[in-house]
Amino acid sequence: MIYHLWPKFGPPIVVLLLSTLFVITILTIHHGDPMSFVRLGTRYGQGDPNGTIGYDGQFAYQIAIAPFEAAAFMDIPAYRYQRILYPISARLAGLGQPQFIVWSLIGLNIMALTIGTYLIGLILTHHHLSRWYSLTVGLFAGQLVSLRLDLNEPFALTFAIGAVYAFEMKRPRIGALCLALSMLSKETAIAFIGGYLLYFFLRRQWRLCLETGLISLTPFAMLQLVLWLTLGQIGLRSGGQGATSFSIIPFGGLLGFDLAEPATLITVLLILGPIVILPSLTLSFHVIQYLRAGKHHPMVWVLVLHLLMMITLPFSTYADLPGMLRLMSGLVVTTVLFGTVTRSRKLLNYSLLWLLAGPLLIFLV
Repeated sequence: MIYHLWPKFGPPIVVLLLSTLFVITILTIHHGDPMSFVRLGTRYGQGDPNGTIGYDGQFAYQIAIAPFEAAAFMDIPAYRYQRILYPISARLAGLGQPQFIVWSLIGLNIMALTIGTYLIGLILTHHHLSRWYSLTVGLFAGQLVSLRLDLNEPFALTFAIGAVYAFEMKRPRIGALCLALSMLSKETAIAFIGGYLLYFFLRRQWRLCLETGLISLTPFAMLQLVLWLTLGQIGLRSGGQGATSFSIIPFGGLLGFDLAEPATLITVLLILGPIVILPSLTLSFHVIQYLRAGKHHPMVWVLVLHLLMMITLPFSTYADLPGMLRLMSGLVVTTVLFGTVTRSRKLLNYSLLWLLAGPLLIFLV
């Protein structure tokens, strides 16, 4: 049976098996406790101002188990509630029962990684390229970080990939709807929406620009209105509690580090350098070459916006290794998609190097 499925479904099967194995490993280390994925801190979970902080997955968990009471257990409620789709989906999948929801949060992210890999494979084969390049998307460390910590990125990126596939198949309304769902999963999906809108605007495709903008942004705008009416603020900001602002200086966020410290310097040179800085500079060179050649595709503008996001990252993101890796997932996905639509095997081969970031996961086990 597997033999017959392998040619078409090989990459998603590999991602499904390895991500499940990853989950089993974590559960084994933590004595089978699925709450180890939530990282529930006592500062917000129990209201102890001097307690442990936990991590962002705890807010998805709180929304999932008590959608209307979760604000009391969050650092910045409006910011967390705007990422509504993943926790609400987990609540539905878990039948509203906390003992099931904690498992559905894990299961949904495994499903998202698998489906995202499959969809990337479809786009690759549509452009006559090997579907095995999709492994970069499903097994990048940032995606597995999100699985490890019950985070929203796999959901958001899978819907974004679905949008790209729909647009490639000339189904723009379905593509716009997928973008809307991606945006309701995590606000960083604005880079995908902005890329498509900018492309349609520059090509003077006014109907597509207006239609895509309305479909993809209206649900998120309505959610922001609800948050403002109920919580007194909208969710858009640079991060959660303790976040610093974006930098107007390219890679200026790195200036927050004390580079005189040997350990910090090694971190920047050995981790942030090859995973973030060097790829961003290399991709910027590819984008400039592509645009100078007079070529056009929505994914080039999506990549431009992701690169701008990476170049202006705040120090608080650089200083948070899980946060850095999960945010990089968007750039990794976009790079694979850009390499696919431009049929650049060189760029796709280069993107495979991101799989070498896997050993960083040992810090999160």
